[in-house]
Amino acid sequence: MLAALTLSLQLQQTSFDLLDGVSIAVAAHNSANTTATVKFASPAEYEIEVLHGNQVIWSNATVAPESTTFPVHARQFISGPSVLVIYIWNGVENDGSVPAPGVYTVRARLLGEGVTPQASAKVHFIDPVPIDALQKLKNGESVTIAGMLDPTHGVLTDASGSVTLARRLLSAPGGKIAVRGYLLRRVGQPDVFYIQRWAPMQ
Repeated sequence: MLAALTLSLQLQQTSFDLLDGVSIAVAAHNSANTTATVKFASPAEYEIEVLHGNQVIWSNATVAPESTTFPVHARQFISGPSVLVIYIWNGVENDGSVPAPGVYTVRARLLGEGVTPQASAKVHFIDPVPIDALQKLKNGESVTIAGMLDPTHGVLTDASGSVTLARRLLSAPGGKIAVRGYLLRRVGQPDVFYIQRWAPMQ
């Protein structure tokens, strides 16, 4: 009966900006006509990972102390699909950095005792928008730019140009960073880039 249990994984879309939230929907599918009961040895019933090649760059898993024990619990899956989770990954690796543009694999796995079906899908992170292209965007259109900060941590520069940030990123480390936000056009004042999120790039 448990062999009839499979997993599916769906992404809201397959191409994302850096630092864009990635919506991941995971569902269990019971193809049998009877209910399947799965036992779990920990509170977590599923695990989601993002891989670059064979390397895991992010996981939703939490590590409990070795001495921690949990009571076994069971969950019933009726015939047909059962949604496990709709998870929003913030697009940041476990170490707090932004993944480089490229193709990655999102993988989900059921953590049942002896029942561990998997499912996966590809996701593509596109290159940051060149700073000199910001003026061509619609008002309020969120994009991700990347570059180096000036000594004041208030101006971001890439190969195409520079833009003043709406606030200084005083806590940003040295090196390249990615910033998500939008160009704030101000009457009678210079435009600035409003910051929604930022993170260092490897």
